[in-house]
Amino acid sequence: MFLKKEKVIEKIEQSIKKSEKFCGEGELATYIPELANVDPDGFALSIVTTAGNVYNFGEVDTRFSMQSISKIISLIMALNDNTIHDVFEKVGTEPTKYKFNSLIPIDDKPSNPLINAGAITTASLIVGKDVDEKFERVLNMVKKLSDSEKIKFLEEIYSSEMETTDVNRSIAYYLRSKKIFSLDAEEVLDLYIRNCSIGINATELAHLGAVLANGGADLVTGDEMISRETVKIVLAQMASCGMYEESGEFLLNVGIPSKSGVSGAILGIVPGKCGICTYSPRLDESGNSVRGKNLLKILSKDLNLNIFL
Repeated sequence: MFLKKEKVIEKIEQSIKKSEKFCGEGELATYIPELANVDPDGFALSIVTTAGNVYNFGEVDTRFSMQSISKIISLIMALNDNTIHDVFEKVGTEPTKYKFNSLIPIDDKPSNPLINAGAITTASLIVGKDVDEKFERVLNMVKKLSDSEKIKFLEEIYSSEMETTDVNRSIAYYLRSKKIFSLDAEEVLDLYIRNCSIGINATELAHLGAVLANGGADLVTGDEMISRETVKIVLAQMASCGMYEESGEFLLNVGIPSKSGVSGAILGIVPGKCGICTYSPRLDESGNSVRGKNLLKILSKDLNLNIFL
């Protein structure tokens, strides 16, 4: 991406054009009623470089819930509040072939922090006197990393999810029965759903990604916002587990550590270069945005963003 800005914009516009053939493919995440109300053909792309350059396309002001992208924040918070050993004593690091909300890949502990069972576990490791204080800390972390005070809790998403979260509730109680955590299962579940219900837009999320791409350092001052050790762990888990059961294929074809959410967003991070957020709500069977994942594949090739090349 070491080109003149006009040339970069031209290349990105060409990549977006190529991705248009995937418009109309996939379905909305209707199992969360509120997510069924979004424009199925909404689209946004934001790229924020570690130098602070911003490339915005489409509906970048549209606010959507973070959903499973919040799992990387839960992991960051858990690593901030506990030792690395203590975190990964409770949750594994391996990808899984099963659905993101499956009970199967738990065994002695959840397979990784980026499936539901793993993120419920990392939520249990976040420190605070009660759920409100814990969530306030999570929300403030998202605000800090995205450089935006406009980040907010989407009450309507939260309420919609809480009404339809029987599978996640069963996971939370199962984890407690396995002594993965001893806290009240309802409180841990509440925090997990609140985290998923954080509202953000594409530019803010891309900025958050750019901070991670910058080794956890502020894009302007260079001050440490997250330790480099934590960033290394988060990016490794995003690369191996961030796209659910498609993670291996995605890493092979795209080569960008990424995390998807069923709201239709995908956050991609290219270390040393940029954070990328795509938003397109139509999902494949794994819960990944169809246009979003294909646009990332196109951008990876057109802008030479594959971390293995």
